Amino acid sequence: MALAAICVSARAADVEITANTGAVNLDTFAGTTAHMNPGVTVGPSNPAISATLQAWTLTNEGAVTGGNTVKLDKGGAFLNANGATVTGSLTALTFGYKPFGLPPAGGPGTLDNYGTIAGGVEGVTMWLGGTVNNYAGGTITTATGLNAVSIGQGTSRTLFNSGAIKATKTTGFSTGVLMQGGPSTFTNTGTGVIYGDYNGVYASASAVFTSFGNAGSVTSSRGPAVEATGGGAIVNSGIIASTNASGILTRNTAAAEVINSGTITGAVNAIAFTSAGGGTVGATHTVRLQTGSVLNGNVLGGTGTDNLILEGAGSETIAKFKNFETLALQGTDWELTGTGGFSTSAAVQTGLLRVNGTLTSPTVTVSTGAGLGGTGTIIGAVTNNGTIAAGNSIGTLSVTGSVVFNSGSALQVEVNPGGQADLVAITGTATINGGTVQVLAAGGTYLPSTVYTIVSTTAGFTGPATFSGVTSNFAFLAPTLTYDANNVYLTLERNSIDLNAIGGTPNQRAAGAGVQALGGGNAIFDAVLMLDVPGARAAFDQLSGEIHASAAGLRLDDSRFVREAALDRVRQAGGSGVPGLWGQVHGAFSSRDSDANAADVDAHSGGFFAGIDAAVANTIRLGVLTGYDRSTFDADDRASSGSADSIHLAAYGAGQWGDFSLHGGAAYAWQTIETDRSVAFPGFSDRLSAKYDGHTGQVFGEAGYAFHRGGTTIEPTAALAYVDTGSDAFSEDGGAAALSSDGLDNSVTFSTLGLRGSTAFDLGGVAASARGFVGWRHAFGDSTPTIGVAFAGQDPFTIAGTPIARDAALIELGLDLQAGVASRLGLSYAGQFGGGTTSQAFKAGLLVSF
Repeated sequence: MALAAICVSARAADVEITANTGAVNLDTFAGTTAHMNPGVTVGPSNPAISATLQAWTLTNEGAVTGGNTVKLDKGGAFLNANGATVTGSLTALTFGYKPFGLPPAGGPGTLDNYGTIAGGVEGVTMWLGGTVNNYAGGTITTATGLNAVSIGQGTSRTLFNSGAIKATKTTGFSTGVLMQGGPSTFTNTGTGVIYGDYNGVYASASAVFTSFGNAGSVTSSRGPAVEATGGGAIVNSGIIASTNASGILTRNTAAAEVINSGTITGAVNAIAFTSAGGGTVGATHTVRLQTGSVLNGNVLGGTGTDNLILEGAGSETIAKFKNFETLALQGTDWELTGTGGFSTSAAVQTGLLRVNGTLTSPTVTVSTGAGLGGTGTIIGAVTNNGTIAAGNSIGTLSVTGSVVFNSGSALQVEVNPGGQADLVAITGTATINGGTVQVLAAGGTYLPSTVYTIVSTTAGFTGPATFSGVTSNFAFLAPTLTYDANNVYLTLERNSIDLNAIGGTPNQRAAGAGVQALGGGNAIFDAVLMLDVPGARAAFDQLSGEIHASAAGLRLDDSRFVREAALDRVRQAGGSGVPGLWGQVHGAFSSRDSDANAADVDAHSGGFFAGIDAAVANTIRLGVLTGYDRSTFDADDRASSGSADSIHLAAYGAGQWGDFSLHGGAAYAWQTIETDRSVAFPGFSDRLSAKYDGHTGQVFGEAGYAFHRGGTTIEPTAALAYVDTGSDAFSEDGGAAALSSDGLDNSVTFSTLGLRGSTAFDLGGVAASARGFVGWRHAFGDSTPTIGVAFAGQDPFTIAGTPIARDAALIELGLDLQAGVASRLGLSYAGQFGGGTTSQAFKAGLLVSF
């Protein structure tokens, strides 16, 4: 045996095991810590490593083999590193000891396992309790013995597993994890695998689970996967499954709670709260089913009180729950199918319970804010303080027993144009102490007056016997209630509300008035009549045709490109008398936010301009330009889009008197506008398009005074532009929603105050200048464009488009390069921001002087 006993080492161990040896008796060494180096083997003695006088802390990075391989009688700590092994023909690793005929003795243990532990009788035994941590990649197994892990007695028992713990013997008891002797804590993470051929986990009657959490898998083949004899709190979000017995089994006398959001599977019972020898006096057992819960098998109650609590949302069959006393919904939405019952009570405390099977309970109580629905049968007395909503779409909820509608409760009824409605069919008496009937009507075309039976009873009504009121989700159908000895009837009739009164915005009210004028028998009118308030407002938005007005606003805004091209040219010419031929291309994108009336609009545009000018006097320059551009635009919230093609002609001029300059011009554009939009709401759809001519005219001027210093110029400026845009009369192509218009005319005056600057410099031998502008623009006049439109044969109504910005910040940045003796290239960026409007343009221009 080659051992080195040291007081200080790199690993701070009192004992370093550095060479192979048959056995190590730690009682012969001073200290309390030992380390076994990688590649070292100890064994196969029985025991291979032992300590009987005091607790030790061991770290194993090698291989230990033997019978009872590692025995730490006084307890301690053992770290089995990744790749390290402990194997034994009897028990691989033992903490504490068991004198013959006496209670366990010694001390508790702590195991941290990252490697492999395999035993013949048991893998790990803790006689006086302790903690087993089996981490990812670690394995603890027994192929021929009783338990892979056994933790008993002592002051505490804790197991944590992210690896694999398996007991695979196929006869007798074969358990993955055994815990006994007091309250216990169990955690199996999502990567953890625990298997026992008889039990995956067994806890004795004394080992109540104060915490049991499984997110991985706990399985067995012959016995229960989890046999929690002492009960406790069991939380499962993973898999607990037995192929021949219960998934979870507790004693009848042990209080237990199972909280499940995973899968529990048993051959007959997924969960059983009773077992042989469990006694006749039962404890309280609770099952909480949460979202994601799956139970493969029944849930068998004991002789005490067994409670089912539904949390979250899901679906389950009532028939699975045997010998249960109470049912409570504390979640959001659960469906119950099958046939079964609860012997004491059922309570809907929150959410919606949909009974689509047969539920038997002496009392069924619906709390305020909760709901009871479905198309099944309830056998028992129902008291409604919340909402009863029969059917899953439209159907009948049957009650064999009495029903009480209390003040503040609701009966929610779905109806359709075919005369069908939800029905609460009561075999017994109905007590109506008030409450409200809430009508949820499906879309479609209703008769002017339709009668539905919504409550029927075989034994008549008691109490005031009338509901306090009735409401409808339809904006234009008025509900009323009538009664006879055994029935409550609902009648829907057209009310007197004007359609335009429903609108929440000016456009909605205007379109609503247009629809109102169409009258009954018109496809649009009849379809809108069947909508609720939000649906009617959405229909009015689609019917308004606001894209035509918004397009006019875009044309007003885009008018700046032609005047900016002209003004850019005369500023560039300055006081030069040389004639010039020039051209400019531009591309831009913009967005205009909704004003809570018209919808957002996005647009893209691009085009070119070309002009020629010359000096006609020492201080005057005149020129003309022409050009073409195209813009496309869409309002997604209105399912509308369009385009505008423009041909431009303009005359411009400039005067320069020292440092004072005056620029101006006039422009006219001939335009072709095309639009395409869709209208679709319950009961109606249409596709509409239009093509019509328009025009935009403007006059504009700008004055500035320049200050020079060296090659830098600063020029305050003030500008005005009057812009008018209009369109010819047009009619849309399409169906009943097609609009016609006599055209539009909108005008705006723009004022701009700003500061312009430029500086000249040499760029690699090329004469260049950088220029910029910051300014504030204000719009006077029709900043919100409008248009009059009409349905066929009706008077027009006025619709507004998305407004242009009343106030906007302007910024321009540019670079000019002398491309030749008589030519100059310019590049620039222009941005406009304000009032929910963003517009950004990029330009490139070329001047040729001659």
